Amino acid sequence: MLRVWCAVIAITLSSLTAPAIAAMSAVNPALMQNLDARPKNVVVLPPQVFVYELSAGGVPTRMGEWEALARSNLGSAAIRLAGEAGLFTARPAPDFGPEEQALIDAHLGLYERVAQSVFVYGRGEQSAWAHKKNEFDYTLGPGLAFLRERTGADSALIVLGSDFISSDGRKALFFAGLAMGMIMPLGQSFLALGVVDLRNGDVQWMGFDASSRLDTRQPEHVEELIRTLYQSWPGPR
Repeated sequence: MLRVWCAVIAITLSSLTAPAIAAMSAVNPALMQNLDARPKNVVVLPPQVFVYELSAGGVPTRMGEWEALARSNLGSAAIRLAGEAGLFTARPAPDFGPEEQALIDAHLGLYERVAQSVFVYGRGEQSAWAHKKNEFDYTLGPGLAFLRERTGADSALIVLGSDFISSDGRKALFFAGLAMGMIMPLGQSFLALGVVDLRNGDVQWMGFDASSRLDTRQPEHVEELIRTLYQSWPGPR
């Protein structure tokens, strides 16, 4: 379900924005009204990012090695750049036992659905749903509260998304199409970062980005992405 949602959102954003940076964000008003309550210690859960290669015909193939590299790049950049920007102290998640991992996986599945609602409604950009920008009641519940004692963190940072990378054959067809006046879509990525309060599961902040230029295998691309998303973190640095 997560991979399907990320693909749908990426396609949606690509139709609404330019090929470059298309960062958006949503912030819980309660956090904005009490900046002293911002989390100071954050545990970064393993990124749930899926990476595919698009064939010349547009068929996606999941690439395990690329995916592992992308997840490593995203986790490392999220931790380091949070400290450099003075947002909060971030640390990687410890190894979890089977029961803990099953509980985390279940909440990541729930978070995916909540994140979809935040993206569609919580930004308050549609007149019919403008009230949801202030009635920001998106939560996972208290099921991850055990992570506070387990890690000493106030909140958890969740990274999810998908990255569709064009094969050499698809790139060749793209340039051939340009010569004939036709445009063939190249790869597209969608990434979302979210901070969740571990006491009650409330979503505190989310940042979204869609791009046709991002390559999550490239550390410099990932760093630019994370910096862009962190710019919407509320309050002074």
